[in-house]
Amino acid sequence: METVPVLDGIHSAETFHPAFLEAFFGLVARLEAHPQEFHNALQGKIIASVFEEPSTRTRLSFEVAAQRLGAGVITVADPATSSRVKGESLKDSARVLGGYADLMVLRHPRDGASRLVAQASGIPVVNGGDGRLGHPTQTLIDLYTLRKEWEGFEGRVVGILGDLRYGRTARSLAWGLAACGASILLLPGPGLSWEGGLEERILRRFEYRRRPVKHPLIPGWTGSSEAWILEPRNLVQGDLFGSGVADLNQVDALYLTRLQEERGARQERGAYPGVDQERMGNSLLSSCVLLHPLPRQAELPDTLDSDPRLRCFEQARLGPVVRQAVFLALLQGEVWSIPAVTPLPTGEDKHDLGSCRNSNCVTLEEEIPPPWRVEGRKPRLFLCAFCDTPLHVEYLGCRSTRRVHPLHSASSGKIRAENLRPFASREQAELAEYAWGG
Repeated sequence: METVPVLDGIHSAETFHPAFLEAFFGLVARLEAHPQEFHNALQGKIIASVFEEPSTRTRLSFEVAAQRLGAGVITVADPATSSRVKGESLKDSARVLGGYADLMVLRHPRDGASRLVAQASGIPVVNGGDGRLGHPTQTLIDLYTLRKEWEGFEGRVVGILGDLRYGRTARSLAWGLAACGASILLLPGPGLSWEGGLEERILRRFEYRRRPVKHPLIPGWTGSSEAWILEPRNLVQGDLFGSGVADLNQVDALYLTRLQEERGARQERGAYPGVDQERMGNSLLSSCVLLHPLPRQAELPDTLDSDPRLRCFEQARLGPVVRQAVFLALLQGEVWSIPAVTPLPTGEDKHDLGSCRNSNCVTLEEEIPPPWRVEGRKPRLFLCAFCDTPLHVEYLGCRSTRRVHPLHSASSGKIRAENLRPFASREQAELAEYAWGG
């Protein structure tokens, strides 16, 4: 049952599921094989390309994708030339652009911006990268690149190396890999691991487990003798099955990311993790393909450009093709029967939970309360509906009975979704005239 409206568009790799991905990859393959069939598929449609952060590959590949399908493109490529510099709110800008275009692609420095814009614009919105939160269409490119290498993802190990804390492509890829059933090897540079809450949500959503692994290459990357792997609970895979710290003996792909200095990332100590010819000669990486969303720095030197395992320029080539499929899925759903992504709620903004604790959340810039959405049931997890940051909730009220219970109590678990009312304290609940327990 839908308790609040949902956001139309592609905002997060968290919404991907196997049926969607399988059908989507089939459409991309057809676009690759028969591009001439799609030359005028979106004739008469207008795509708004709105980039409030610098971009080369992402913006141009979206615009090329639209033009290959016969759509018109209107572009905001420099925020200094838009009405945003005059103080116009993001919501107002979205309302205006929603009247000009059939679909909007948005890149923005604030976490959750695409979700807020989708709520206000009335047209499908595609997240072209928002803050450090995610980059779902890049993940579709990454997954399709790997799908061309393998028949399936089950039993495959994909390492994510570098800046996991601020790297939005790394966060999105983790969700996408879990949706495909792959094992995810986490290789953050020192001080660059993402928050535990993200991993916990992946473990809960996909029934994964988190296990330590070791290999002589790991300390040179992470500064630690061990790394963690997220894998399906039912996986039986050689040394990765059992207790204790397992020997890592397989990496099928390595996804490298640069240090995201523009979002505040700083290198704590030592050299930033990457690969070179010596590391690529290690037996662990003998069959490992290398992916990178670009632009690259020293983590992927050009001395490896002739290495047959390198796929970063193949990823770039596939960008427009994959994004053509995104446009067709959202604007020609009646023609291409692709299952919808799992919808994200717009969230409930009537609460007393205070401001979002994420200093980069779009709600702080727009000076609006963070709408909440809920995940799971035992216990329920309350998140900012725009940036996925956990909100502080201690008590849970029922709108129908006007009773309030501790969040982790059995009574809270029985409250129907449409009746949920979260509170940060018992005093807040009593001020809202909710009675205790019963």
